[in-house]
Amino acid sequence: MLPLCKGLQWVAAHHQRSVTVDKVKELATALSSSMDRKFLRMEYNTVLSETTALDPRFKKVAFHDSRAVDEAFQRISAAAARCHPSSLSAPPSEGQEEEIGAGATSQEPQASAVWRLFDERATGDTAGRNPTADAMLELRSYLEKPLIQRAEDPLSWWEAKGAVYPRLVKVMGERLCIVATSVLSERVFSKTGQIITERRNRIGPSKLRLLAFLNANLA
Repeated sequence: MLPLCKGLQWVAAHHQRSVTVDKVKELATALSSSMDRKFLRMEYNTVLSETTALDPRFKKVAFHDSRAVDEAFQRISAAAARCHPSSLSAPPSEGQEEEIGAGATSQEPQASAVWRLFDERATGDTAGRNPTADAMLELRSYLEKPLIQRAEDPLSWWEAKGAVYPRLVKVMGERLCIVATSVLSERVFSKTGQIITERRNRIGPSKLRLLAFLNANLA
């Protein structure tokens, strides 16, 4: 939303300076003034700033206020540090799931005593790592990566980088899933208004829910 709103402001300001027709110039001036008031502190909106910062197409580029972008990345870093270590492990692959399903009859081979010291040290080091430092390292690495093309899919990029940024991926999943507009929900309200009318007003909530579901998924 931030890049889109910034682009709209730029277009309105450009027409305000370049057009010569008085009526068009008045319209561009009114639109520009209205957007300046409405979008004044948009960069400080928690949802909009964090979703833009976690979009590998924009990151810091969409921000004009350095303080706003710093606060956004501080919140993201804090959220990444709060991710529970147990939730960061990668899910089992399809082959591993089949092995787990057959695990009632098979057992894992016993670890060699030669590697026991190394395994204990590695496990201890992992358990004792600082989550705040890990989150900051992931965020620093993420910011150092070049921006991807605007036409690319940011979710596909994050899916490919899930093993590199396990904490940031968790935060991203809670931010980039947010719908940018209320068009879809408004459309559902309009459909239900067409289902329930003055002559058909005795439909129960459960039946109305089913009709709305069928209307949205079988259209």
